Amino acid sequence: MSRKLTYDSYLFGAAMLIVVVGIVMIYSASAILATQKFGAGNPYHFMTRQLIWLFAGGAAMFLLMHLDTSLLHDRRIVYSALALVGLGLVMALFQGPVNGTHRWIILPWFQIQPSEFAKPVVVLFIASILARREERVNELTATLLPVGSVLALFAGLILLGRDFGTASVLMVVGVGMIFAAGVSWRLIGLFMIAFVPAAIALVFSAAYRRDRLFSFLNPEADPLGKGFQALQSLIALGTGGLKGLGIGNGRQKLFFLPEPHTDFIFSIIGEELGFIGAFALVGLFAFLVWRGLRVAQLSRDRFAFYTALGLTLMIALQALVNMSVALCLLPTKGIGLPMVSYGGSSLVASLIAVGILLNLSQQST
Repeated sequence: MSRKLTYDSYLFGAAMLIVVVGIVMIYSASAILATQKFGAGNPYHFMTRQLIWLFAGGAAMFLLMHLDTSLLHDRRIVYSALALVGLGLVMALFQGPVNGTHRWIILPWFQIQPSEFAKPVVVLFIASILARREERVNELTATLLPVGSVLALFAGLILLGRDFGTASVLMVVGVGMIFAAGVSWRLIGLFMIAFVPAAIALVFSAAYRRDRLFSFLNPEADPLGKGFQALQSLIALGTGGLKGLGIGNGRQKLFFLPEPHTDFIFSIIGEELGFIGAFALVGLFAFLVWRGLRVAQLSRDRFAFYTALGLTLMIALQALVNMSVALCLLPTKGIGLPMVSYGGSSLVASLIAVGILLNLSQQST
């Protein structure tokens, strides 16, 4: 008798709860800003745009949930997606700067951030390579060179667009997948010897990255300048206390905390929902990550294992970095909170990852 295939409803439920929290908090964090920018009749501007992207991302998620899994590791599809995203990264470099960066392709009615889509596509590429060449993972030409070349190319293009945070996330996820494949400790050591000095040199090679590092180490040195975001974020989190000020009652979004609906939305959540609300959101992400890792653990083939692992790492690492920045445990990175922060490309890319995880979950043992 054939086995009835069912999706991981717990994973789906956790993802949808996070999305709902995101929609509510985007409105709360951005209504005043939207009114100032677009007039008194447009307090819902950012929330409405996020709902449009949610519709697009939800459609992509449900499509991927029902897609034949063999198509996910079809080399023609994977390489075509890789080429398309790579082209998008190159096109973004020739667009006009937005906040001093070249991360977006600017279209008449909306903007697309190709680096967000690079993460799930590169995960699929690495999973495809590792699934076929797992036994040769320590061979330079067979496995490490193809994977390393693609990682370096995409991370390099993202870095050229001045997005150090996303490039770092991509590299860490890729290295994590290779580590899970059983690469030798000797090669890991050699990689670290080469990578750490290169990363340090990269941080100090650009003035804005040096400024972020020094302001992180001592934000009080320039409280009205480079340390402003970090201090205002801590004020928001501290003001919230245990239960918070209530949804809509936060004060730091009143033009004190920059980007309250994007990079620092976790600070607004802490202020308005308090420690209890922020901790509950952390718990939701932890639960989602656990279900994602469970999909990997119970996978019936190696491609599903590596894909589930990579996509789960992608979501977990972005959430960890964003929350750490809000808590001033890391320098400002410009990475949003997955499925919570305002940003259409990030939301769609995250829902693509969730859709693939749900697809793979029905194949689990």
